[in-house]
Amino acid sequence: MGSSGCPPAIVVGGGLSGLSAAVDLAAAGAPVLLLEQKPAPGGRARSFVDAATGDEVDNGQHLLIAGYTHTLAFLDRIGTRHLVHIQPRPVLPFHHPVRGFVDLRLPALPSPVHMLWGVLRTPLLSVPDRLALLRGGAALRLERAESADGMTIAGWLDEHGQPEEVRRCFWEPLAVAIMNERIDRAPARLFLDALRQAFLRHSSDAALVFPRAGLSRLFADPACAFVAKQGGEIRCNADVVRILIAGDGAMEVVLKSGETLRTPVLVLAVPPDRAAALLRGIAEIPDGSTPSPIVSMHLWMNPEFMKQEVLGLIGKRIHWVFRRDRHLSVVISAAYDYVNLGNDELVTIALEDLRQVFGARVPAPSHSVVIREKKATFLPRDSSQSRPGPRTGVDNLFLAGDWTNTGLPATIEGAILSGQAAAALALRSLQLKM
Repeated sequence: MGSSGCPPAIVVGGGLSGLSAAVDLAAAGAPVLLLEQKPAPGGRARSFVDAATGDEVDNGQHLLIAGYTHTLAFLDRIGTRHLVHIQPRPVLPFHHPVRGFVDLRLPALPSPVHMLWGVLRTPLLSVPDRLALLRGGAALRLERAESADGMTIAGWLDEHGQPEEVRRCFWEPLAVAIMNERIDRAPARLFLDALRQAFLRHSSDAALVFPRAGLSRLFADPACAFVAKQGGEIRCNADVVRILIAGDGAMEVVLKSGETLRTPVLVLAVPPDRAAALLRGIAEIPDGSTPSPIVSMHLWMNPEFMKQEVLGLIGKRIHWVFRRDRHLSVVISAAYDYVNLGNDELVTIALEDLRQVFGARVPAPSHSVVIREKKATFLPRDSSQSRPGPRTGVDNLFLAGDWTNTGLPATIEGAILSGQAAAALALRSLQLKM
């Protein structure tokens, strides 16, 4: 494989971090072999065709924003940027149990004036609560990032006098969307750094990005096609069970089938527990992360009663609702209390919450699909100390994954950024060996 006849650079793991690494390696002219354990690539960001309806369904809903510059650049490279729609101006639609449907709109003004104006004018909060939120926003902008180290989000909010209603209507919906975790468990610095990226860098960065295709068609399939076009190879159902260091510094990966593959450089883009198992005796990986679950439900019904494309629900068990052509997708993040419930019970919860928001016109679904991701995201216990970087201590072996130290929470942007960082180091290693 490849014009040079050299063994390919191997990427283990076909999630977004592995695909990102493979795309960058292939774009630089390196021969690439990506090995994916499952029948299809995409990891926690993939889609499938529902057998009962023929509709394309994502295995989990992801909120994307215009501030995800690495993600949008990745879509440009693999040729699918046209499959997303970006809000002209940032609008965060919510439903409040008392105030009803309200928006947080950010005008086309320089940052942070746009945030100041948007908070002062939103009907989501009372005037005193708006002023309290502005005090929290000022602290977000003016404080040193490291001042939040070792604190939970709840602790940071306590320190800055954020009232209960401000937490419930602003901080908590954003925290559960960004961190997939409760505010009394999630590290403050990681969350605050993500907010700075979304709200304080450029006035349009908080604009929502809506995919117009399933996640596999948006990310995995075109990324694989890009790698193949550059002469690389994608192998699914390829379960790596062992990594060996050869005497000359090259590496070998052993598949479950018994096949052994040699490589001059290896990118390991798998979850932290699997990475630790594969590298046992080779490199130590500090893994201070814990998995957080998400429950997604797809409910086939006429969605005309919902005018918004996405809606955050305040004070409900379901957190976000997304409108599709023929169905709704609803999400429960940090779903510790729900992930083990039965499908019928979960659908009932979703319908009860939806009817409290939209009224009795919400019909019973003609069909439903419930997806539980028990390890949807990996939450570090602090902002950086428990997260390894891309280097492992082995010169030609690198880590990628949204759980590594990207400076971001476990998001699509973090996954793609981690793959790019690992690929850059892998390319440098290949050049040194030439």
